Amino acid sequence: MTETVPNALSRLQSLSKSQETRIALYQEFDDAYQDYLNDKCPPEQYYSICKIVTEGFQEVSLEIQSVEKELTDICQRPDLSRLIRRLQEAEKAKLTHTAQLQIYTIESKKGEKDYDTTIRDTKQSLEETLDEIQETWDEIRQEITDLAYATSDN
Repeated sequence: MTETVPNALSRLQSLSKSQETRIALYQEFDDAYQDYLNDKCPPEQYYSICKIVTEGFQEVSLEIQSVEKELTDICQRPDLSRLIRRLQEAEKAKLTHTAQLQIYTIESKKGEKDYDTTIRDTKQSLEETLDEIQETWDEIRQEITDLAYATSDN
């Protein structure tokens, strides 16, 4: 067994931990948004949470970019790096769609403009992006399983 298998496995496990952090940040983001919509969170607090969560997303993204680079440079697994790049691009699109959806919903709630069609289209784009993230994670999980199996065989 070459050293690249355990190294790649450990980097994908690191990716998994970073993704768990990203999921927790999304939950915090959504909770703050729901509280804001239901007048349980003042605008200043909501904006502050958005700023903190955005900084968290940036930190997670940098961690994942490091894993992506190491998989190519150290582990000689550009195929895995491409999977991570696909995940990163989909996560970026998810954040964009999520933020747009929140903005359109807030503006629509204020009654200043009818955003029904825009909200529906953005929700559809978000759903497609979530499907892409799920498919990519299925592939990454399969790679983790394969690498773990290869590691245990030797």
